[in-house]
Amino acid sequence: MGRAGPARARRRDRAGGRMGGGAVAGGPEGRAPGGAGGRTGGARRLPASAGQRLLWFLDRYRGAGGALNCPMVCRIGGPLDTAALEAALDGLAARHESLRTTFEGAGRNLVQVIHPPGPLPLEHAGAGTGAAVDEALTAELRTRIDPVERPVRARLWRISPGEHVLCLNMHHLVTDTWSCDVLFRDLAAGYAALLGEGPPPPPVGWQYAQYALWQERSLGRGGFRRHEEYWKARLAGVTPPALPLKPGGGGGRRLSELVEAAGAGGLRELAAARRTTVFAVLLAVYYALLHRTTGQHDLAVASLFANRTRPEVQRTVGFLANLLVLRTSVPPRATFADLVDAARTTVLDASAHQRLPFHLLPQATARGGPVRLDDVVFQLLAEPLDAAVRAGGVEFRGLVPDVAGRFDFELALMPRGRGFAAKLFYAEDRADPAWARGFAAEYARLAAAAAADPSRPVTAL
Repeated sequence: MGRAGPARARRRDRAGGRMGGGAVAGGPEGRAPGGAGGRTGGARRLPASAGQRLLWFLDRYRGAGGALNCPMVCRIGGPLDTAALEAALDGLAARHESLRTTFEGAGRNLVQVIHPPGPLPLEHAGAGTGAAVDEALTAELRTRIDPVERPVRARLWRISPGEHVLCLNMHHLVTDTWSCDVLFRDLAAGYAALLGEGPPPPPVGWQYAQYALWQERSLGRGGFRRHEEYWKARLAGVTPPALPLKPGGGGGRRLSELVEAAGAGGLRELAAARRTTVFAVLLAVYYALLHRTTGQHDLAVASLFANRTRPEVQRTVGFLANLLVLRTSVPPRATFADLVDAARTTVLDASAHQRLPFHLLPQATARGGPVRLDDVVFQLLAEPLDAAVRAGGVEFRGLVPDVAGRFDFELALMPRGRGFAAKLFYAEDRADPAWARGFAAEYARLAAAAAADPSRPVTAL
């Protein structure tokens, strides 16, 4: 299986198990904004970031079923050199410290343990039909990654001599969606370079530990004060949408409802006409739905933003994404086009203040009643890996994995042809399934109605 190549001479022992041991690695590309942290047995210990501390807490009570997995999945077409792929994975782990970072402690004392470079074990998970591999992949994505032991698990399935599926199943503590795109492209470039068919990946910039240290120092020195003042003013008196969600921690099983919004293709043209993004238009549809459902004119929805405003972190692998609250109002006589304009302003303003970690907002600002502001979440899953990359005689094509929902009530939009698919994730102990099905279906109906005539009043859609 696979073709021969110079990477075979670089094949190493790929023992699994807990990470550790070895000599101290060389420093990351670019100087860190501070010291190197404590060292024990070749590993470096540094404080976790604010976002990692939040994820650690979430993982303790809702990490089952892979809810905090963040995988990179790709289909590899062509004569794969598996030795070159293994060496490329080793290079990926050497290049990005997050892939060899485990965690110790808890709460404010949570520590990143950055291990020296070493093999990233690739499990050859067997062969099977496309359907069998899809089933095995689903099972893998529903299996929790333990960040205390190893933050990433790599598996390769063989469908035929010319078709494989690779999954890097990672804990969200060490990656995010943007990072998965970086890993996808770095892996393809590294594979080609090992076979002498292309340059190595471009420089990284900051490693994640450098970002975490910069964030910690900025918070300690008041560097985020203007962001904090903005959010205090923006969210003053905010009330979460009064959806019929039951109080509770949402620790129950996650369910989902998928509906097609094929008639919403015209929303892209509307976005261009209003000089905004498709995200803002789809968000406006969600505002319209929440207004119709709750009767509220003042609406707030949470959404994850990439938080990559610094040039040093454009190629950093780690958890930088930040949850923002997008608050807007729906005037009584507003048309859908008016609501799109309001959503555009809301998104632009929030983007300019995305550095302050959500959970560092004053608790009185970020919560309200039995429904929290971070309970009701809206996302556009824009397929960052949709382009195929030719590398080393094979084609790497990114796949969008069907991951588990991470929030108690999350509406995620996915491009589907000219339209969209809307998938509603919800905790079964907080929402009635029949009501959730109707809610998702109503979003699809409103999206089609808004695309057909954005000049109609929101109340008449």
